[in-house]
Amino acid sequence: MEPIPETLQAMDELDAVLDESALLDQLLATSGRARALVPGLVGVSLASRDQGVTFTVVASSDEIAALDAVQYLASGPCVDAIDLGHGIGTPDGLLNETLWQEFARASAARGVRSTLTLPIVSDGQTVATVNLYGHADRTFNGQHDVLAEVFGAWAPGAVTNADLGFTTRATAERAPLYLRDAATVDTATGILAAQRSITVRVARGQLEDASRRAGVPVVELARVVVELHLDQ
Repeated sequence: MEPIPETLQAMDELDAVLDESALLDQLLATSGRARALVPGLVGVSLASRDQGVTFTVVASSDEIAALDAVQYLASGPCVDAIDLGHGIGTPDGLLNETLWQEFARASAARGVRSTLTLPIVSDGQTVATVNLYGHADRTFNGQHDVLAEVFGAWAPGAVTNADLGFTTRATAERAPLYLRDAATVDTATGILAAQRSITVRVARGQLEDASRRAGVPVVELARVVVELHLDQ
């Protein structure tokens, strides 16, 4: 298994925040253990609530070149699980597999015939989701418990065949831009806090309020603040 280029870029963006090499090593190690147990595994995406981004590793291009031919789904539990953080055990909530499967199959990515989404739960809250992709219809049959153990996930929360379009890969491809934008907003917030002798929290509120009033994205305003500061 190997990280997609954007996941490597995202890890570099996180350099000042955490030990990105440890995070990548852990993702590769757990993915490798999972693939040793389930040889049909061709992709793994980890969506982290803490970092707000998704990291993806895939089988090498020689093994599964067709994974680049991806069609996108609008949504799915791999996204909703981390956004909602609740409803996991309700009959009409996240675990209602029929809500997603027909739609997912209609726009499946070539090379992906089955998927398994497992929530990672801490203190009753979903802190991350791991999304696994197999190249056969039955790749994950009977493997929920063992894969949940490998990734430290919650097996009863498993959802199958919900992201046959491998949309988490597209999300992971956007991770570097997301992290760069977040860093720009953080920098602008720090500049305002220092200039106005206010707390970072107050400065962030002022930045967001100004962006709403002007009708511009907060990251665009943040870029202007940073540029003006550099020009001084």
